[in-house]
Amino acid sequence: MNEQTSLKKAKRVGIFGGAFDPPHLGHIRLADLCSERLGLEELLIVPTFRSPHKPTPLTDYEKRLEMCRLSFNKKIYTVSDIEKRLGGMGYSIDMLRAVKPMYGKGTKFFLIIGGDMLFSFKNWFKYESILKECTVAAAAREEDSYADMCELAAELGRIKVLNLPVTEISSTEIRQKLKNGENTENLLPQAVYEYIKEENIYGQA
Repeated sequence: MNEQTSLKKAKRVGIFGGAFDPPHLGHIRLADLCSERLGLEELLIVPTFRSPHKPTPLTDYEKRLEMCRLSFNKKIYTVSDIEKRLGGMGYSIDMLRAVKPMYGKGTKFFLIIGGDMLFSFKNWFKYESILKECTVAAAAREEDSYADMCELAAELGRIKVLNLPVTEISSTEIRQKLKNGENTENLLPQAVYEYIKEENIYGQA
């Protein structure tokens, strides 16, 4: 890959993947808090190309990629199309192994996931290999899940549990509200809200 010809300088790099269908204010807040708590120099935002976890089809990839670019616009963020370039099912281990050679030796990598994903982490493809490649940083999404997450993290090893303020916003809920013609302006970045209206995504006229 072209990125490998000139290694990036960041030494603490986070990877925040997801469907981002659509990206919302909860995603941005989580990214901001994780970047601060983990001392990241760069955070890769990686929209899913094909998801092994999502039973329903995702919105067009290019539209989700553009919504991420509109959402994550701070200097620390890099929106990456690495999963599209890799093709395939979108397993985290494949993405990690493609990203790591882009950076210099000694770089520490953190894969950011929600608490709900941590509880199913043992079902992930080659989850033990993921733990060898990076530190998994799991953020609680429900206030009462922190203790259970810590217990699971201790069992699995190389997982850092982040006790962060909870932001309960659901992309599924937003999509439904948009289809119903309800106002979601307070749940989305303004630029994303306008883009959804302009492109008539999710049936929003």
